[in-house]
Amino acid sequence: MNRQDIAHQVSTTLGDHTEDFDINAIVDDLVAGHDGDLNSVDDVDSQSYWAIVESHDTSA
Repeated sequence: MNRQDIAHQVSTTLGDHTEDFDINAIVDDLVAGHDGDLNSVDDVDSQSYWAIVESHDTSA
């Protein structure tokens, strides 16, 4: 899957709060954590996924 698809999936999980997160940085970390071979955010362990998301919260 390409980065644009992953970014869309991430933004979908964030709902109305997409502006509070750095989606590009989240995608970078997700892809890097899977050696560049990530097909879906569903392939990421839920706890790991949300830890990555929270680490890129820009609303603080």
